[in-house]
Amino acid sequence: MPYKRGNDMIVSNFTVPELNYLRDNCNFVGYERIVFDLRSEGISIEEIADRLNFTPDGIKKISRKINSKINRVL
Repeated sequence: MPYKRGNDMIVSNFTVPELNYLRDNCNFVGYERIVFDLRSEGISIEEIADRLNFTPDGIKKISRKINSKINRVL
């Protein structure tokens, strides 16, 4: 699957229609939507953590929730 690297989902590889589908169907809440949107732009976890004043581990935890929701929808 071209959207995964190891256990990490590569959100920036999705097309715009796919990203819109996921936004509409994954029921992202709170920071999940923000992190999803930033990841779709190819921004690193470390940069997102800096921007949102989180730790990288905190962003990774949110990313795991996002990946789980994406996997259920796909």
